[in-house]
Amino acid sequence: MSRKGLVFLVLPVLVTGNLWAGGWNNTLMGCRALAIGGAFVGVADDPSAVFHNPAGLVYQEKAFNLSIDGFYISPTHEYVTPEGDTTQSQYKTALPQFFLTYRANERMTVGFGFYVPYAGGGVDWQEGVLDQPLKSTMGIYSLTPTLSYKFSEKFSMGFNLNFYGGVMNVETEDPVLGPISMEEKGSAFSAGFGMMFRPSERLRIGLGVRGPAKMTLEGETAITVTDPIIGTIQIIRDSETSFSLPWDIELGFSYKITENFLFSTSAQYTMWSVLDKVEKVIKDVPIQGDVEYEEDLNFMDILILRAGFEYFISGGIILRGGFGYDRYATPEDSLDITNIDVDKFTLIGGIGYRTGRTQIDFVFVHASGRQREKEVAGYPDPARYNLSATIMGVGLTYSF
Repeated sequence: MSRKGLVFLVLPVLVTGNLWAGGWNNTLMGCRALAIGGAFVGVADDPSAVFHNPAGLVYQEKAFNLSIDGFYISPTHEYVTPEGDTTQSQYKTALPQFFLTYRANERMTVGFGFYVPYAGGGVDWQEGVLDQPLKSTMGIYSLTPTLSYKFSEKFSMGFNLNFYGGVMNVETEDPVLGPISMEEKGSAFSAGFGMMFRPSERLRIGLGVRGPAKMTLEGETAITVTDPIIGTIQIIRDSETSFSLPWDIELGFSYKITENFLFSTSAQYTMWSVLDKVEKVIKDVPIQGDVEYEEDLNFMDILILRAGFEYFISGGIILRGGFGYDRYATPEDSLDITNIDVDKFTLIGGIGYRTGRTQIDFVFVHASGRQREKEVAGYPDPARYNLSATIMGVGLTYSF
């Protein structure tokens, strides 16, 4: 295997599927929470608090709560070559999730969640401007048991364990080696905690912390080679990909301006600098043995700002809205077609309807990116990258 072929194989691993926050963050968690801008760490009073801030689970009105949500994500990744040719990737995907909580006694609530906290999408670049096709997807899901404990009516804490599972698939074609495909799966573990302080009936202050993890994916890499003499042969080798996931710290507050109007805001600091590289190993390559390669990413820590509101109208109708801003985590050197990361401005609107034990929520999101440029040696004009996305979600919550 040539070094050129190996490098081209490694690069697709870096696909983020990122639509909402810098780096590989995916905070599409709970339709109601998302509809108020995702600024939910200081609200945290529905089942999606399993992710946002487990300390808030003890303040839910009902003892049993089940929330099922789904999101349809339609992103557009855009790349403009230094020659001025434009190509786009539009890989649409759907993400399901659910959260379940149960109040064991007056002070303790337990919960569980299944969701995708990192990546959850991909790219599908067609052959043409790029000279070769590339389809790559990655998702990291979490199985999260949670415990929340109320020390008093004003203060609570929550803890969760995150059992991560990762899936990555790559399909491309090298002009020399031929078709290349990769399928890898793996797991990791992390933990987190949250705190909720309620100094008054109207004000809540929340803190959520998610710990880091080291993810290792294992599977097979296949290269199909066609030779005019020996015909077509497929070389399949075991492969492994390793990378780090970050610390996440989010602080926010919510305030009930009136009995029917809630305002919420938060700031999230994500330490993406732990993702300084991706390590790749293809095992037992003929003549060479194990081939190892490191792709430097050198991601940067980022600050994400969010705000939103919730307004209760008579008849069980609830209006919501919010906005967010997050800066890119990817430095210029790591910016490429498999890792498009730009500053994003997000506008969000939503509506809910509550009747009896059931609540249904809808959310619509539009994220606009700020185009980035990258100088390319030998060309007077830079390459240009951008990202935008439209997201629709629906959620159903049942409580008793």
